[in-house]
Amino acid sequence: MKRILVLFGLFLFTLITSTHVSANESMLSSCNKNYSVSADNLYLLTLSALNSTGQYEVVEMQSKSGYIMFKALNKNYIVTISKEGTNSSSIKILPANSDFAPGTAIQKAIFDTIDQNIENIPQKVL
Repeated sequence: MKRILVLFGLFLFTLITSTHVSANESMLSSCNKNYSVSADNLYLLTLSALNSTGQYEVVEMQSKSGYIMFKALNKNYIVTISKEGTNSSSIKILPANSDFAPGTAIQKAIFDTIDQNIENIPQKVL
């Protein structure tokens, strides 16, 4: 009987742990996005998105490394922009303390603002 309880306990632990890992992977995947613009342009579009609403406070930025730290709802977030190809780049927005409890609404709002700004810019500027 004791072995059955131990096996059942291990099964539950494995089930809970695997669900938690897949939830974090889902959160991570919604924090990344690829764009068909250069890394420099994406960096500027991101700064524009952060400044457009007034809800975000830019704490630190380094344009050479494509790094921006900002504060929203009393939490720090880190933006990393990296070059993927000749005319493509990716952006990653993560909480500075890796706490995904508030969800990914902030990341989605920033991505939506970037998407709107990309559509309004003439192609030859990009």
